Amino acid sequence: MISPRNYDSYDEYARQQIEKTTDPVRREKWLGVEWQVKLDGFRAIFERHRSRLGESALCVGARTGQEVQALLDIGIQAVGIDLIPCEPLVRTGDMHALDFEDSSFDFVFSNVFDHALHADRFVSEMERACRPTGHILLQFQIDLSQDQYTATVVNDVSREVVPLFQASEVIHDRAIPKNFVAMNHELLLRRT
Repeated sequence: MISPRNYDSYDEYARQQIEKTTDPVRREKWLGVEWQVKLDGFRAIFERHRSRLGESALCVGARTGQEVQALLDIGIQAVGIDLIPCEPLVRTGDMHALDFEDSSFDFVFSNVFDHALHADRFVSEMERACRPTGHILLQFQIDLSQDQYTATVVNDVSREVVPLFQASEVIHDRAIPKNFVAMNHELLLRRT
């Protein structure tokens, strides 16, 4: 993993991430023309993994909450977190320090690994929040150009991300067809 940008402080990193999430043009698009496309796309992802969802889910880096709504629509209790809330689906939270008790969720999902400043902390927090026998699903953009908000570039999930997991076993680590949000790699783990 590489960091394409050096930050002088965590606050500088957080300010830059918040800049993207609060951009009025992006928010209008996310809540408008992209809403249904993303909702349908996330619903398809979660339906594929239906047997692993359990009863409760956490979506990390959920921005405006389409993934949360998709889980709610199929009967899963779900909450999303992001640095900026988007009520009622997404509350304020930091991927590096999740504000949940240990073993709070059956399922944890994120497609914003590239926005983690400290990948090891992000992984540790996901494992901590996920119940034993629960599942963690991550999606990545591999070999695709990144934007100015990328904090971590992953080139090889097997070598760079999998070893960060200390309390989970890999179910699959595979390329997927590029989806509606340009994700082309998926890592599914079972919390031990």
